[in-house]
Amino acid sequence: MRARASRAASRLIVLLLAGACSGPADGPDAADAPPAPEPHPEEAAVVAVVEQLFEAMRTNDGEMAAAVFHPDARLGRATEEGISFNPVDGFVQAVGRPKEQVWDEPIWDWTVRVDGRLAQMWTKYAFYLDDAFSHCGSDAFELYRSDSGWQVTQLVDTSRREECWYPPGREPGEDEAGEDEAGEGEPNEGAQP
Repeated sequence: MRARASRAASRLIVLLLAGACSGPADGPDAADAPPAPEPHPEEAAVVAVVEQLFEAMRTNDGEMAAAVFHPDARLGRATEEGISFNPVDGFVQAVGRPKEQVWDEPIWDWTVRVDGRLAQMWTKYAFYLDDAFSHCGSDAFELYRSDSGWQVTQLVDTSRREECWYPPGREPGEDEAGEDEAGEGEPNEGAQP
């Protein structure tokens, strides 16, 4: 039985080595792979609308925030317990209120899909009060292109304080990772996307 196991292990090693040593002649050549598809011509406009929302948050500009939303838009938060939705009005008002701390929500690593008048943008985010990390998650935007341009119809996010990712260049030091640094002035569940 020991000899049989040894032979099986030897065959496995030979197969693994053969696979590791095979070159482009044995498989598809990366140079022959089709090029990545060109971004949809509307992708930049979709990203610009989403970035306008985060600029409104940084600058306490409720009017700028309101301008990105469709009149029937809603916000949602997906948690382990379920999903909840709120109208955007409370969030827009909270964005426009003067605050002692800057609401800074950098986004990165996004994916955008566009089909006619429908668009979707999925992105990672981290939320900071001034420079203090608060939480992270994913933002999922649904947008509609009206005659006046792209409008957010729905924004659903996740939110967590542990096992977070950080925007490039803003990774915390080892002693800061996972600390609860949220302070007063952080938006409540109904007001925070």
